[in-house]
Amino acid sequence: MAAAGTDLATLQRRFAEFATSYAQLPVYSAVCRGVVSDSHCAALLQEAAPGQDRPVLWLAAVHDLVLRRPDVPAARWYASVVGRDHLPSGDPWPDVRRTVLAHEDELRTVIASRTTQTNEVNRCVYLVPALALACGDRPEQPVLLVEMGASAGLLLAVDRYRVELVGSDGRLVLGDPASEVRCSGDDRSDRPLVGRRAPLTLPRLVGQAGVDRHPVDLTDVDAVRWLEACLWPDVPGRVERFRSAVRLLAGTPSPVIEGDMVDDLPRVLVGALEAAPAEAHLVVFSSWALTYVDRARRPEVAQTLAAVAMDGRPVTWLTAEPPRCVPGIDAPTEPEVDRGQTTVLGLRRWRHGAEQASSVLGISHPHGQWVIFR
Repeated sequence: MAAAGTDLATLQRRFAEFATSYAQLPVYSAVCRGVVSDSHCAALLQEAAPGQDRPVLWLAAVHDLVLRRPDVPAARWYASVVGRDHLPSGDPWPDVRRTVLAHEDELRTVIASRTTQTNEVNRCVYLVPALALACGDRPEQPVLLVEMGASAGLLLAVDRYRVELVGSDGRLVLGDPASEVRCSGDDRSDRPLVGRRAPLTLPRLVGQAGVDRHPVDLTDVDAVRWLEACLWPDVPGRVERFRSAVRLLAGTPSPVIEGDMVDDLPRVLVGALEAAPAEAHLVVFSSWALTYVDRARRPEVAQTLAAVAMDGRPVTWLTAEPPRCVPGIDAPTEPEVDRGQTTVLGLRRWRHGAEQASSVLGISHPHGQWVIFR
């Protein structure tokens, strides 16, 4: 059922905005331009649940279709199906439109029943250094890491990936240097992290937990395929990196609990804290998840964390969300900020039972292609 007030013209405008914002994506930008002029195809998105009627859900539904049915006409345009070296040139829209029309009932069902769940592993490019900076006042204290909107929990394994930031002063490698899962991005900071006086180190993790309405079991083939479908196959390395992470974590018990990331956060924290060492520093984070929560409910997260911190335990709320998404975090004024393509790295901390002044650590590309730390 469509979200209240979401008419066809609004949906088509969103597709146009996506095509403009991500013009560097040859397939997805062309497909979105095609949807703009095709009201029948655009109308499929009216089946989405409230708050989910975004072009990324429509694109994910089609991607899921070609992953399941690699014989459909659209499949030849997807690197995740044919390989990056075998992609054709030209306009993908005629093949995609023909595929959509031939399977529209199937697509309607997927769009109506699914939500976007993006476990983009390369987000570790900003999450890992941001975690190190957030714990800089307690570098020796072990960390209990909890993720809101954790999906399959791939981002909770930050210490098992190789994370490389390339700056003007050289390269900074964090995490596991030998990992087969390799995340990389450009450090565009005025003072790149690798050149700063104090060495940046990832804190020791002594526990991980997550909460998600629809947690993904990595042994569930259909669920893992949907996660892959939510990735953008136009971006080199995204699907390949995801598949490597799934292989690495296969057989590892999932730390993600089913629940609402706001309402059930207290319950998740109680369980995680009971299982963690008493001296653990609690760090709760979200990455492009809080943006899907109704704005009026977002302050409840800070209230929950403040309550946990009342016993004196150090508590940190690290957010990687769009500008003006997180309560208490000011929108950056840097000229690089683009509302559609910028992640704000926000920090709220409670120490000795009291909240400290909030801060913005920096900004980043949503998928970790670049970071700018202050």
